[in-house]
Order: sequence, then structure tokens, then C-alpha cells
Amino acid sequence: MTVTQENIIKKIADKEDMNVATVRQIFKTAENIIFDYLSSSSPTEKIDIKIFNGMSIGRNYIGKKSYTKGMFEDLDCPEHVNLKVSVSKYYNNKVNEKLFE
Repeated sequence: MTVTQENIIKKIADKEDMNVATVRQIFKTAENIIFDYLSSSSPTEKIDIKIFNGMSIGRNYIGKKSYTKGMFEDLDCPEHVNLKVSVSKYYNNKVNEKLFE
């Protein structure tokens, strides 16, 4: 089963008795704010965004590297950032408890 953002938007609109367009706009605004945090500050600054209790997005800076590996000569890896989404052990355990009760 794949739950899409649109499914979540409709479910929130139904539960909260809100207009679907309003919920969609809130999601889009939240997405833009998160993107701004991840892309606008100094690349070397470590960023953690806690989306929900137990879910977060982390950004780590990876500096430029040059190395030789196997038959390849002088591989150049430009500086970049890696994004990592993580779910806490507590959140994972709560999902398992609810699923298998």
C-alpha cells in the first residue's frame, strides 16, 4: 500500500472539517519552509528538522575529496550535503505495538 500526500491531505481535511485546498496550501507552505531551511544556511552548518515526534530530517556536509580507487585514477568528489531521514526507536516501537496488539 502506498499512501500519498494527497491521501493524507484529504484525510486531514475530512477529520478537521477543513477545505482540501486549505490543507494542500498548508502542506505546500510547510514543504517550502523545510526546503528553505535545508538549502539556505551555510553548507557546513549541521541541521536537524524535527518533522513530527520521532521523525526528523538531518543534513550533513561532505567536503571535497580526491582519491584513487581500484582501476580508476583520481576520483574527484565535489563538496555536497547529504540528507537523511530518521525515525526514532521509540516511534518505531509504538508503531509495532499498535500493529501487533
